[in-house]
Amino acid sequence: MLISRVVATEFMRPMLNGKTGPTLIICQKGNGEEVEIVAKCSAGCEQKETSLAAEVIGACLAADLGLPILEPFLVELDPQFIASVPDAHAVHRDRMTASNFVAFGSRHVTGQYSAWANGTVISEAMLPSAAAIFTFDGIIQNPDRRDGNPNCLVRGDDIRIIDHELAFAHRLILSWKAPCEVGGLQNFQTPGKHIFRAGLKAKQVDYGPIRAAWAGLSDAQISAYGNAVPTEWAGATNSVASALQLIKDARDNIDACITEIQRVLQ
Repeated sequence: MLISRVVATEFMRPMLNGKTGPTLIICQKGNGEEVEIVAKCSAGCEQKETSLAAEVIGACLAADLGLPILEPFLVELDPQFIASVPDAHAVHRDRMTASNFVAFGSRHVTGQYSAWANGTVISEAMLPSAAAIFTFDGIIQNPDRRDGNPNCLVRGDDIRIIDHELAFAHRLILSWKAPCEVGGLQNFQTPGKHIFRAGLKAKQVDYGPIRAAWAGLSDAQISAYGNAVPTEWAGATNSVASALQLIKDARDNIDACITEIQRVLQ
C-alpha cells in the first residue's frame, strides 16, 4: 500500500477524544488537492516514533487483508504551520514543536459514524469483518480495541477501525507467547478486552477467507510495510523489524493462529 505524503496547511481543531491528543487539520496533497486529516504527533504517543511506525505497518497490513480502515497519510508539519496554531491551542502547538516533523494521520470521516458502543450487536453483514478484525488484532498484539476505548467507528452495518499505535509491542512483554501458540492470545479471553469477543462467541464463523488473506501475503508485501515507514522515524528501526517478523511468522503459521483464535472464542 502506498501511503501518500501530505503537507499540513491549516489547523482546524483538537479532536474530542484520544489520549495522543489528535488534531483535525487540512492538508495538501502533491497534486494540490486538499484533504481533512486527523493527525497524531510523536510527542503524544507512548513510544514516540515507534508508535507511529506501528500505525503505518498496521494500516498497510490491514489494507492488504481487506480490512475496513481509514485512508492513512504521512503528514509534514513545517515550522510555519506549527506557528500558525492559535494560542488557544498552545498545548497542541507545543506538542507539534516537540515532535518529529512527520506525523501520522487518517482521513477524517463524516456522515453519521459513531463510536462502537458496548452492547452493539454484530449483524450477519458485519460478521466477516468483525471476525477478520478480531484475528488481525490478536495477531498484531493490539490491546486497544476494548470496552471503553473501542477504536472502531460504525454506521449501520459499516465498520471502520482506527488507532493501532499500541500494536506490535510484543518484544517488550516478558515471557511473551506467539499468537500461534496455545495461550498466545490468553488476554483476549478476558471479558471486555476486545469489543467483538462476546458477539463472536455466539456466531458460526467461516475462517476460510481470513486464512486465505493471511496465507496470501508475500514477502515483498511485508517488506513494503517496513519501507512505508519514513526514514525520519529512524528510532523505530528495531521495532519495525520485529513487527515484520511477527507478521511473517503468523502468515507461515496461520492455521495455528486461527486455532488459537477459535480457542479464545469458545
